[in-house]
Formats: sequence, C-alpha cells, structure tokens
Amino acid sequence: MDSTELPMDLITEEILTRLPVKSLMRFKCVSKLWLRLISSRYFTHRFLTVHSPRLYMCLWDANDYLNCEILSSALLDATTTTTTPSPFLVDHYLTTPRMGRHILQNLGGFMCYIYWNKPRMYNPATRQLVTLPFKKSDHMIVPPGGKKIVRYYFGYDALNHKYKVVSSISVHLKQNMEVISSENWVFVLEGGVCSWKKAALTSPDFCPHVPCKMEGLCIDGVIYYMALLGPFEYVFVSFDVKSEEFNMIQVPRRDGDELLERFQNVGLLEYGGKPTLFDQTNLKDKGVVALWSVEDAGSKKWSCKSLVVQPSQLHLVNTITFNVKGITQNGKVLLIPKNILFPFHILSYDIQNNDMRKIEIRGIPDRWFNMDEEAEVCVDVMFMDQSESVISSDFVSSLDWTERDNHDTSIHRSLPLSVSLPIL
Repeated sequence: MDSTELPMDLITEEILTRLPVKSLMRFKCVSKLWLRLISSRYFTHRFLTVHSPRLYMCLWDANDYLNCEILSSALLDATTTTTTPSPFLVDHYLTTPRMGRHILQNLGGFMCYIYWNKPRMYNPATRQLVTLPFKKSDHMIVPPGGKKIVRYYFGYDALNHKYKVVSSISVHLKQNMEVISSENWVFVLEGGVCSWKKAALTSPDFCPHVPCKMEGLCIDGVIYYMALLGPFEYVFVSFDVKSEEFNMIQVPRRDGDELLERFQNVGLLEYGGKPTLFDQTNLKDKGVVALWSVEDAGSKKWSCKSLVVQPSQLHLVNTITFNVKGITQNGKVLLIPKNILFPFHILSYDIQNNDMRKIEIRGIPDRWFNMDEEAEVCVDVMFMDQSESVISSDFVSSLDWTERDNHDTSIHRSLPLSVSLPIL
C-alpha cells in the first residue's frame, strides 16, 4: 500500500496546534525533527494565537499560610452563541508546594507571583515551577517608625526574546509616607549566569519612590508599575526591558486624592495598547468608572474617559466590592470579588460597548464556603485567553525546573526547555 507523507505545514497548523500542552511535551521525544519543530519560535507564536480561554483561581486562608489551593477551569460550553456568557467549570487541581496566594501577572502563559518573599514563575500547562533568588536588602536601614517594601515586576523583550524581572526596594515612614530611600535592581542572564544587578538610573526626573501596587504590567517590552513619591503624589514607573532605562510619568491629581485609600480602588491594565488606570472609586455607589490612559509617554500626556454602567446592570456592582484583574484580548475588563461568595462569580466588563456580564465559576470545593469563623478566605484569579505555554524563556530555562507538581508524573524532569516564548 502506498504511503503518503503529510505536509509539515498541515501537521503544524491543523494538528499540533490543536493538541494539549501535555501531548506536545511527549511528542518532543518522537524525533529530532519534532523536537525542533515544537521548540521553534514559529510554532510557539502559532500555538499562542489559538484561542483557548482558561481561568486559574487561587484560594487561601489568610490565617493559615499552608491552607491554599489552586484550581484550573475551562468554559463549560465554548461554542455558545447566546448573549449570556458560558460558566467556567473547575476541571484540574494544580495545588503544589511553594505556590499560591496573589497572582501578580500573566506573562505569555506564565503565572508570576510571590511566595515567602521570593519571585516565582509557574507554567500551569506543564506544571513547572521556577524560583528566582530573593533580592537581599540588608544594607537599607529602616529607621524607627519606618517600613521596608520589596516588590517584583516581570517583563519580556520581544526583540531579544528575553525575560527580565525588576525589584523595587524602598524605605519610608509609615506615619506620613515620606520616602527615605529606594533602589531598583534587574534580574538578568549574562554569560550564562543569572544574577541581580543594580539599575543605572539615568533619567534626571527619576526620584526615590515607594511601589504602591503589587501588580505590574508589561506592554511592548516596557514594564509599568504604580508608585508614591510622597503622601499625595502618584507616578507610573516605566522600565524598558531592552534598554534597561527607567522613567517616571506623573499621575494626574483629582479631587479626593488627599485620601491615600483612594488608590486602593484603582487597577492597572492595558487599554488600546496603552497603560491605563481603571478607577472604580465611584462604581459601587454611582455606577461610574474612569479610564486614565497615557496617550504619549514622551510628553507625559494623559486622557480620561468616563463610563456609566447601564441601569439594568447596576445590581451587579452595588453590593459587592471588586478588584480589577486585567483585561482580555477582546477588551473586557475582569472584576474579581475581594471575598469568597456563593455561588462564586466574576464580572466581565466590555468597556467598548459598556456592557457588564456575570460569569459563574462552578466546581469550587465546598470546604471553601464552609470554613470556620476564624478563617479569612481570600481569592485571586488569572484569566488566560490564549493557548497555554509550551516552552520557557531563555533565562528561565537556565534555572532549576525540578520543582513541579509531584502528582503529575507525565512530564519528565529533564525535558528540554531552551527556546523563548513569544511576545504577549
């Protein structure tokens, strides 16, 4: 019988891109050709363009550091055409040691977070976990009445296909938020060795600051995070992953900014390719949202857009306090309840069409809704609307990937992970 070989583009476009990550990791062992193909930047780019929405949830008890659970869920009906969004259903348990709590960023399919003061990157598809070394700051003295804050922010350089991590360390007085000192460090791979190096701050208007939000943002190879220069002065700090240049952009002041708590209701997200503040200060009481976008980083110009929630949808927001948790590829802002509630749901806010919808998350273990009175249940969610990651970055691949889920025996510890992930 005649045998006909399938064209490689057919294998790549129509077969391999439709497979789960776990199968692709196994298929690397088929031949050297398949290993090169699956590990190539082209295939990684192609794989990440496949629409595969998945939601990751972390639940923990704030009074019990070891009581933590990580859940993965998929759309119950991905083919629905109704206006009512399909619920998500929990289908995997990803709990593993040295993981959990606040998810800081979704960076090209990696879950970035902090655990025991160490920055960590987790690939939920392959269940591989890498821990970066803690940036020591013993040389920064904390005066009486002072406090030290260490934050980590993650970014990706598409041109050189490299990840970098920024550590912002600051000392300030707790009573009046006066900044005593601050330093910025960059985690890089040089000469095959990963290490922290102190950033050279060349911008004349770059000042000592206190990072005021744990979450950061990366757009086109530039990391952004929010910081305080003083009690009532907020800035965007930007870091170019390629040039390693830092800059600051003053955040416009508004009535009421005298209250430090005001910015607890502000989230950082990408809107129209620009870093944007999603201000929900008046969402619960008045149904009003303000979007502050950086129109021109060079001239430091801002624009503001106000949205008023439809009257028929006000009941979704007027009794529950939400956190802003990013934006999907099609422009829908995700709002996550600050506290666990039953039945659990999140909000999807289409800011282009001013339309808000409730999305239910089913299959959460009952124990999280039946904790004793001493427990303080917290929840965090990460939405991933591109395919999961199949490979790691250059500097991540040089680190030790042996920390992984002990319950997942399908992934061998020595799998090659040597090719960079593409841009987000």
